[in-house]
Amino acid sequence: MKKKRIAQLVLFGALVASASVLATLLVSSSAEETSVGKAPSRGTTAHVPTLTDGKILPADEWPDACGLVTQQDITAILPDAEDIQQAYRTVPALSIKDFRADSSWKASNRSEYGECDYVMRLPGETYSATQAWVRIDAVADPKLIADYFESGAPGTNPGEGTDGADKCVMAFAIDQNWTCRKGPLLFTVGGQTTATFEGMPDAAPFDWRDKVTPELVRAVTAKIR
Repeated sequence: MKKKRIAQLVLFGALVASASVLATLLVSSSAEETSVGKAPSRGTTAHVPTLTDGKILPADEWPDACGLVTQQDITAILPDAEDIQQAYRTVPALSIKDFRADSSWKASNRSEYGECDYVMRLPGETYSATQAWVRIDAVADPKLIADYFESGAPGTNPGEGTDGADKCVMAFAIDQNWTCRKGPLLFTVGGQTTATFEGMPDAAPFDWRDKVTPELVRAVTAKIR
């Protein structure tokens, strides 16, 4: 009887220890989740001239992409982000058809500041594995942008007037990257992460699509009047 009592106490102790470990894991897991905030609803207006009659703005006159999604926007959208680094990428605006017509180099054929990339570390990441970016695809007469968008940007529509944009499309249903138009601006936002967002079981791509991408769109459209 005494041995049975000891065995019961040992078993009880093991169960208590297991419960304690599980609770610790749950608390640790919760502490490693990433929260998502809101992009500012207003921002410094991007310098985009009024364009009519089918006019296209040369790429070297495009606005600065890092002015469309700023580091302040990133910290508002991803308040848990650390070690945020910003970098530019050159965006070519010359189609192969244009190149065939005139292959000589022109500054107007590319924007040195057409894409803005952010790299950062979110909770649960041991290094800066999260990326967010915005790329300008074209700046032109809004009617031309709309016509081009309808004919040249096939994909799944996440919603009419999405987060301030006139329209956005995704290449497929769980795409983290959205191509959108807002007045004279055609742009794409995207990103990726290994972090887990609050209330979600893992770092599935649709979490970024549903929580972060709309805020990146809002950050851009807040600066286009």
